[in-house]
Amino acid sequence: TSGKMLRPSLIALVTKILTEGKENYEESMQIAYNSAVAVELLHNMTLIHDDLIDGAPIRRGKPAYHINHGMELTVHDGDILHAYGLTIIKHIPSLLLFIRVSYEVGIGNAIELEDRLNNNFDFDLEHVIDIMRRKTAIVFAGCVQLGYLAAGLGNHFTKKLEEAIIDAGIAFQIQDDYLDFQGDPEKFGKQHLWDVQESKRNLFLYFALQNSEKSDKLKEIYKKPIGKKNEDDIRFVLQLFNEIAPKIVQVRDKYLKRAIENLEQLQETTEDENELNLLDFLQMLIEYLAHREK
Repeated sequence: TSGKMLRPSLIALVTKILTEGKENYEESMQIAYNSAVAVELLHNMTLIHDDLIDGAPIRRGKPAYHINHGMELTVHDGDILHAYGLTIIKHIPSLLLFIRVSYEVGIGNAIELEDRLNNNFDFDLEHVIDIMRRKTAIVFAGCVQLGYLAAGLGNHFTKKLEEAIIDAGIAFQIQDDYLDFQGDPEKFGKQHLWDVQESKRNLFLYFALQNSEKSDKLKEIYKKPIGKKNEDDIRFVLQLFNEIAPKIVQVRDKYLKRAIENLEQLQETTEDENELNLLDFLQMLIEYLAHREK
């Protein structure tokens, strides 16, 4: 089923804005479309593998892939999606970037899985941010960079721009975790509170563990197998999470603010009309994504 198509759309839109009115527009857009397809295949591979590992029942408002097709086909089809994505990208710089981004996503998933399997509760805030940076934020930064590469402007993708998009990606993921807790399941498209059922190490858990009086009980709940938390467990966790929700919003807004400030600084240093249009677009997109409801 179709998702938001955010990542591939980002590649195509970045390329389109940067090459609008230029001679290389058509050629650049074809490179962008190939990169966009490859990234969407990678994204869907990670989703169907993650849902299988986590036992998630719902994705995009419908039964998850492994529910409909079983474990064997889910593993196989996910591998094929990734391999096929590699065959689509013909532009060497884009291919190398795609491989690097794939590696970072894999490392992020591995860290998150090891935390759960090892019942790791001894983690700091930076550990949580690092997982979000690898699994989500680097992908967004990679998509913007792929757009620049397709446009033939790879050297214009600066460190400051990368930092801005990574901060925006972290804000995006924090909002995603927030929606799992407080969002409308009909709009969000995932099972409500599944991050609790799968014992996800996110900002909610990090801040909740700071409550020394209730941390032992919280740890016992999170040690339970996926999907085995009962109503009393969920009620206990919800009470804690409600208390710390404002802290989550504060962290999200910190990264959002930093991302926008970096984009505004970049606007002051460029006179290229296409790049200025792109920076305006990215700022509007970032603000929307950090406050979205689905």
